[in-house]
Amino acid sequence: MKIKQINLYHLSAKLPETIGNAKVFFDRRDTLLVEIVGGGLSGWGETWALPAAAYSLIESHLAPLVLGQDPQHYRRIWEDMTRAFESRSGVAMMAVAAVDMALHDLAAREREIPLHALLGGARRTSVPTYASGPFFKPNGHPYRDFEREVEGYLQEGFRSIKLRSGFRPEDDAKAALMVRGMIGHEADLMIDFNQSTTPRNAIKTYDLLKEADPLWIEEPTIPIDLDGYRQASAHISTAIAGGETFSGPADFMPFLNAGVMDVLQPDIAICAGLTGVSQVAVLADLFNRPLIPHVWGSIVNFQAALHLTATLTSHRAGGTTPFPYMEFDVGPNPLLDLAGRPKVTAGSTLEVPDEPGLGVDITPGMLEPHLVKFTTLEAN
Repeated sequence: MKIKQINLYHLSAKLPETIGNAKVFFDRRDTLLVEIVGGGLSGWGETWALPAAAYSLIESHLAPLVLGQDPQHYRRIWEDMTRAFESRSGVAMMAVAAVDMALHDLAAREREIPLHALLGGARRTSVPTYASGPFFKPNGHPYRDFEREVEGYLQEGFRSIKLRSGFRPEDDAKAALMVRGMIGHEADLMIDFNQSTTPRNAIKTYDLLKEADPLWIEEPTIPIDLDGYRQASAHISTAIAGGETFSGPADFMPFLNAGVMDVLQPDIAICAGLTGVSQVAVLADLFNRPLIPHVWGSIVNFQAALHLTATLTSHRAGGTTPFPYMEFDVGPNPLLDLAGRPKVTAGSTLEVPDEPGLGVDITPGMLEPHLVKFTTLEAN
């Protein structure tokens, strides 16, 4: 098979209400979907953080390296793509991530195997999941709907919850203790500051909410603040999680060498795709750390993370069930629901697909209501 065509879809979906975290509010979901076509099949990839910029880089830099190639050579193509940029960071690796994800999907579909088989083999047929939410609301107390929304997550089948935090320490602690009371002690509670606070303030907040027994504290400072992670890890006794903004495996090394990051959270759509995150998984094994993919964007990144999570090594790291967990963004998101909302079982798990590739079929018609820009790139 040879790659004949690359289709770029910049999508933007308006939300029914504005939501956010302690750092930012947003009223829409944006992403870039990449469709790679060959042999009558399509493979899909995604990057969501800077879709317009990644769109441009794929057009100008990556498409010539991909068109006419064999998708089974995805590792070699990944190396060619990353070497096309002097700095393997930022939006360049986001563009690589989307193309690499689509190449993996297409290669698996050509072999008629699920993506997890292409990645080396699933260790489990279902993956424990947690509800990543609720989200803050503007124009009033940001936690005002938390109790009602957590009740909805529990009714949907979730057991464990990752709370947004970082408003005021006293309010953060009150919300965490309330949710712990709702989910009981046979489930896990995680706290996510979303890079919104300082290490000292994160420590103060943790001291007030530690009776809620969080499984981990996520992003207690900005991503590059290694000294801040040192400060937080010296005073916070539970695990520290981070890395969702990192664009390559090397970004994790300073934090691993310093012993200040206990849960690694690369996002496939940002961290150079499935090839890049597979390299982070090697580091996680070397340093005996669990890897929990950060999941945002559409159903495409969600499915890629689900397949990857199915292949990851198990860790007994303090949770009610062995790691890894699968993050489920439970905020309003039409892009996650493109092919129907993923179903959570009564046991708070997600079934791992056995269909070829990502295990979900995307058609251009599904994307039309949210389409901002579309381009087709073809081999000469």
